[in-house]
Amino acid sequence: MSDEIVTNKSVTYVNNTTPVTITSSELDLRSCYQDDEVVIEVHAAALNPIDFITHQLCNSYIFGKYPKTYSRDYSGVIIKAGKDVDNRWKVGDKVNGMYSHIYGERGTLTHYLILNPAKDIPITHMVEVPKDENDPYDDFVYAAAWPLTFGTAFSTLYDFKKDWTSDSKVLVIGASTSVSYAFVHIAKNYFNIGTVVGICSKNSIERNKKLGYDYLVPYDEGSIVENVKKLKQSVLENDKFDMIFDSVGNHDFFPVIDQFLKPKAKNSFYVTIAGNNKANYKNISWRDFVSLSSILKAINPFKKYNWRFGHPYPPNNFIEVGNEMIKKGTYKPPIDSVYEFDQYKEAIDRLMSNRAKGKVVVKMK
Repeated sequence: MSDEIVTNKSVTYVNNTTPVTITSSELDLRSCYQDDEVVIEVHAAALNPIDFITHQLCNSYIFGKYPKTYSRDYSGVIIKAGKDVDNRWKVGDKVNGMYSHIYGERGTLTHYLILNPAKDIPITHMVEVPKDENDPYDDFVYAAAWPLTFGTAFSTLYDFKKDWTSDSKVLVIGASTSVSYAFVHIAKNYFNIGTVVGICSKNSIERNKKLGYDYLVPYDEGSIVENVKKLKQSVLENDKFDMIFDSVGNHDFFPVIDQFLKPKAKNSFYVTIAGNNKANYKNISWRDFVSLSSILKAINPFKKYNWRFGHPYPPNNFIEVGNEMIKKGTYKPPIDSVYEFDQYKEAIDRLMSNRAKGKVVVKMK
């Protein structure tokens, strides 16, 4: 077999009745790409809840019976480039990015990824992550760990409110998630938001203190609402929040939202990326994300606050913002665990356990 003909292994599924598995196919590196495409040899890919959520919601009658590939975040090396590709992207370049797809035949949990760098954005050149001598992870692992979560956090802060100041106040429900980790770093170091309050378990408070939260409130000691109310009265001069950001799925504040969120007219927002209830990742349904209550919150013209469902489609410059923050040391992608490609099932189980403190990454090389 020619060195230009390789075996491409990918983690795939067909629908919500089939398990994830490894599928293999031959790839001819001389002819598998178009003139405006590159071939990336993937070194690492990160898992995100969207991967197994879309898997569990995949009805074969609606979404077809072809193999669908896991993952969106990636890092790797360009090994082929078409003649019409911009000269920014050259063979040998180390790159990372987010390949957006829903039920795509191309995903990033694969050994070779073919894409158009002018259209399949964001893509960027990898930057070196400041590390100490005991750091166990290489730059490919870190580079795969941040685009989607960082982009989701950035889009929330960028899209829904433009006038952040040092007097602004934000409440984060689910302070320990990877998206919230990015959110607090962007809020404090890029938008210069004055006060960020996080809600997490009492066991996570010490860890999260180091991330930049100004105050932390436990959800497992008494009432969440009462705990935040006490903090607001004792140290925030009873000021209300400019934004409440929910990354886990919560509805505790809705009955008393006017006590915590500034009026709608002041451009305040309640933004969720997880719906109104914490999802059971092992038994997901469309109702977890598209409930009647969430629809009513979105379209009700009489509600007193702005409610939005967040999205992972930030402005294109977010990837460069992330690069600059990484180089400056103001953001370092959090890694929970790293698995070899053949351990993909263990990696998925780890993320589904809801115990991961950081990104779960799968290495191909």
